[in-house]
Amino acid sequence: MTWLLPPHYATSSLLPSSLESHGQRDGQGRRGTIIYSLLSSEKNEVWKKDAISIDGDRIKTTESNNLACIQAKDRTTGRTGIASCVRVAEVAQIRIMKRDPPFHAIYLAVGANLDLPISYFDASGNPFYEAHDVISYHAETNYHEIVSIVHTRNGNGTIHLKAMQTGRALVRVSMNTNPLKFDYILVSVGAHLHPQNPVLQHGSSLNFSIIGIDDQVSCCWHSANERVVSVDMRSGKAEACGIGSTHVFFESPRMKLQTAITVLSGNIVSINAPKEILTNIPYPAKGYSFPLSLSDPYNKLETLGNGKGVSYDCKVDPPFVGYAKPWMDLESGNSYCLFFPYSPEHLVHSVPRLKDMRPYVSISINVSLGEASHVSGSASAIFVGGFSILEMDKSSMQLNLTPDSNKTIITILGNTDVEIHWLDRDSMKITLIHKEDFGIGGRAQYEVEVLRAKRLKDRIIITLPANGQRIEILVTYEPDAETGAKTSFATVIGLLIAGCVILCVIYLSCSLLISEVSQQICAVYHPRHTT
Repeated sequence: MTWLLPPHYATSSLLPSSLESHGQRDGQGRRGTIIYSLLSSEKNEVWKKDAISIDGDRIKTTESNNLACIQAKDRTTGRTGIASCVRVAEVAQIRIMKRDPPFHAIYLAVGANLDLPISYFDASGNPFYEAHDVISYHAETNYHEIVSIVHTRNGNGTIHLKAMQTGRALVRVSMNTNPLKFDYILVSVGAHLHPQNPVLQHGSSLNFSIIGIDDQVSCCWHSANERVVSVDMRSGKAEACGIGSTHVFFESPRMKLQTAITVLSGNIVSINAPKEILTNIPYPAKGYSFPLSLSDPYNKLETLGNGKGVSYDCKVDPPFVGYAKPWMDLESGNSYCLFFPYSPEHLVHSVPRLKDMRPYVSISINVSLGEASHVSGSASAIFVGGFSILEMDKSSMQLNLTPDSNKTIITILGNTDVEIHWLDRDSMKITLIHKEDFGIGGRAQYEVEVLRAKRLKDRIIITLPANGQRIEILVTYEPDAETGAKTSFATVIGLLIAGCVILCVIYLSCSLLISEVSQQICAVYHPRHTT
């Protein structure tokens, strides 16, 4: 084993059981169970005195490009051996974490904190065994609103990150003495354990999963208190063992996620999702109803509220999809969380600009009791975004084109996975000219062009198979009066010429027929005589 150390450096206590050792060329410790000494060859004339030395339980270095081995001797048994070899080299590379195999992305939940260790390497890529306070470095991010570098602790080579909101950001670390020596890592914020903050009844179980990552990850699940909740290390299955609250964690070299979990003996609030697919077109004026209920230890359900005045809060996850509010039916006494999705126009601005966004989103409606906020429940549903036509009156979907303006642009906002149909493809063409595909918050532009200078009346039918949405746009085209007059005159001239040709053909045919008949009559009445 060889320890790589920087020059002019004093290590921490790396040599155990050595209270006093002298690192001179052949120096030996005076006290301690184990004494250390430096081994060197008499033939090695290049070896410099005090280039590597031992001071108690620490190792000191001076100049670079030196190598020595440390011999350890147990004073109790008299056994000797090589404890380690030490090589001195300059710090040439800086890296975020020791990644083996290498990767350049980590995943965090919103609000999560993570310490990223900084590692140093020589010119050949060998890691330093220890290099505290050897060089100063600078840590920065390109999106402070997504990832915040709370503080940097150069002493132990660690930067502290806090995930602020959903999105992706780069974290870059560079040497102050040479900014071209740097490393970076992509931080993806939005991954989380599902479900979030669940409440379990004593004796029940729950399977945790990870949402918001691009690839498969595997490592370790664990519980902060196994007496309350036990978690299978590999599968993430949680068992409610005792009454109380604790946290469940999932940790890997590139991820750190956690959620709170509460175990009660009974009276757990639950929420149910509607059976239909949620969408924002047509807009649900009364919202989507998520009914609430309480379960008692005897598995009897009673309506939450019911004159008891139980207050509760409703929230949507992710929040950019819409909002939720509590509501109680005064006639039945039943309570609900009402979900109101945002319109396509709103989603274009609120949806994160990520390439992996889909035209549907799995949402959760979370409910918590006002008098006991730790008692909560959640229900999941699929939200399929609809689309709208920008700057077009919804009451009169019509495009009126003219010879001076025989083309126009239709802009679709929201879910752009649409299908477009029309009948007269010889007279009209529709072409996609621009598309920003961000799932339920996308934007697409289509050019509508009239190809022929003749009267046109057709319909553009835009459909979204995902939720059955359908919009029809009437398209009309009227040629101008001059073009119409020229067309009419040309038509009349053509008809006249055709009529004349037909009359000439009839006249010639009749003339030939009359001539032939006349010849036949003459042949009958004037027979030929012979002598």
